[in-house]
Amino acid sequence: MAIVGTSLTVKPYTALYTSQVPDAQITVSSSTSQGRTETVLDFTPSPTDVGINTRDFETLFSWPISQGTILFVWQPSIVPFPENIYDRASDWIDLGAAKFVQGYSIMADSFNVPKTFQLQSGDDFSFHPLVEIPVGGTPFAKQTRKVFSCVPFVCHTLRRVASDGVAWRVWEEAPIFAPYPEMQQNWTTELTALGGVGWQHQRYMNFAYLSTAPITLTFSVDSENGSTAPLTKTIPSSGGTQTKLFLQMSPNKWKLIGFSATSTEPFALWLPDIEVAVRSWGDSGPYRPLKPFGGTGTSQAEV
Repeated sequence: MAIVGTSLTVKPYTALYTSQVPDAQITVSSSTSQGRTETVLDFTPSPTDVGINTRDFETLFSWPISQGTILFVWQPSIVPFPENIYDRASDWIDLGAAKFVQGYSIMADSFNVPKTFQLQSGDDFSFHPLVEIPVGGTPFAKQTRKVFSCVPFVCHTLRRVASDGVAWRVWEEAPIFAPYPEMQQNWTTELTALGGVGWQHQRYMNFAYLSTAPITLTFSVDSENGSTAPLTKTIPSSGGTQTKLFLQMSPNKWKLIGFSATSTEPFALWLPDIEVAVRSWGDSGPYRPLKPFGGTGTSQAEV
């Protein structure tokens, strides 16, 4: 590319000087506002990309010695792009705590060739297909963001995996999820008045849980009522499915109360759905619904 108004010729190359950028793909702009001539070469978009996508870049400058041309500085203007990958899995994504995974968002380019990938749980290494990816894959044209859903699963870490050998490049990706209670064998609170005044009693309890073994639910009270013996109830196994059980309470009276749920196998409790009905002793008003323990959960679904 000969620079008009000067004796300078600039030849940009890629692939270690083996592929010259065609003049037809170069737009030249010049400025002398800073006292020296500044020349900018813009590489116009090709049919498949913006600018030049390359691993290396070189430039050959030439001018007649008799012209006294001085080249002060040159530098490429580069926007980093992700490299092409094929079957490389992503790094494990740490979700911070147990999450109810519902889908995946990804910005990628498969050069408009159908690409197939799925999610893998770090908890048990199980694989989870994405619903909107048909047999044979889905294409990503240029830098495209797509959002996919999956049959929900619970995990603490996950990654994206592929095995179809199709080249693509990935800019951004993130799982879509909702909070989920941890599975553990012991949920225990400290003694508390639950925000009430004086003597109180509980009328009933709605117990939202998931378990594979029976749960022992224990109510511990303060010693001022003359008895420190805890009250217990046995909660049947839910068979590995989420359920909500209504518990009628026997007569009780306390100023402080603590709740404990234990089992021989890990289980989950849902704080938003557990409810204890409490009222001050002698009060004829309505019972106060309280949520004393459990893990975070939500009914929200973004996909």
